[in-house]
Amino acid sequence: MAFTTRRGRPRVNSGVPDTGTPELRQKRRHFLTAEPIDLCLEKGIIDANQHRSGLHLRWLYTLRYGAPALTTRYDRDDVATAAQTCEQWRSAREQEYLLATRMLAARRLEQAVLRLAIYNELPAFLNPSLQQQAWLQPALAERLDDLRSQLNDGLDLLVLHWRKTSAAGKPHAQVNR
Repeated sequence: MAFTTRRGRPRVNSGVPDTGTPELRQKRRHFLTAEPIDLCLEKGIIDANQHRSGLHLRWLYTLRYGAPALTTRYDRDDVATAAQTCEQWRSAREQEYLLATRMLAARRLEQAVLRLAIYNELPAFLNPSLQQQAWLQPALAERLDDLRSQLNDGLDLLVLHWRKTSAAGKPHAQVNR
């Protein structure tokens, strides 16, 4: 079962006028409706492999703990039946998630990656007011660069790990599609 990186509604062509409310149009202009991991990809902060690795980590988290945000009500009987039929596959995915988070925690990169990939928190280095303050405060600029490098290092670690795992022939959902 492959994990797709395409989520939500398809993008609207730029030639079509935005018919949303004025508030929604303003949010779209300022990229407030996009996910932070997608913004990092669009701005060139992370590359496509790092983006896939972050989404793969989110998928593993969702399998283990459920969606990190509020969702609609669902029928628990259907979920229980599906979980019983593929228990071995599910436990392998849970082990994959635990190994990935342990690797990140060992290098103290876990918080940077989890906040972006799983909890959809906007990184401090993408905050416009902090970016403006960083021009006048070199210590803040250095801290923002450190946060950016931690995120890149953590995602690079996941990319390398999942490349090695797929090259070794161990079963899991491949990152390099």
